[in-house]
Amino acid sequence: MKGRVAAHVLIFARNSKKLWDKHEIKASVNMHVRFDGKLGFPGGLVDLGESVEVGLNREIKEEVGVELELLDTDWISAHHSTNGNIINHFYCKEVTEEKFNTMELNSMSAIEYGVEILGHIRVPLYNFTNRRGKVSGLPEFLKHNFAGNAREQLLSCLVLKEILTQQDVNKALELSS
Repeated sequence: MKGRVAAHVLIFARNSKKLWDKHEIKASVNMHVRFDGKLGFPGGLVDLGESVEVGLNREIKEEVGVELELLDTDWISAHHSTNGNIINHFYCKEVTEEKFNTMELNSMSAIEYGVEILGHIRVPLYNFTNRRGKVSGLPEFLKHNFAGNAREQLLSCLVLKEILTQQDVNKALELSS
């Protein structure tokens, strides 16, 4: 039996904004709450006869309401899931802040919003300790329930695209446990 093909994409826009004028945000990174309550990236199954990029671009239009024009150069990795016999391609796409903001605004009008996608969120890329000594930001975010290997894909892409250092990621992982 030939396996199915799926593809997902991490979409981000670099910025120099700060939270409360002291915690550097570094980038806006899109994830969404899926129909099953898990956090994931835009994407899905590629239809028979579609190339991976064409299928992923179609899924992005359905889920976030914008044309993204993914290219094969945005490809990061592929992972075979024996559960369902699926080859999942992972992409990472940098866009302008303007495109990112447009995507967020359009997402609520996307075909799959409220059906397959229950909401879009930004990943907090900072760590801070509140007055009670509780660490928040990325370490707390990493405790959520992620779809498949989305958590690992998120962290590896943040390092690969030099949004965070490996040390930043290691610290967030340490603080999240």
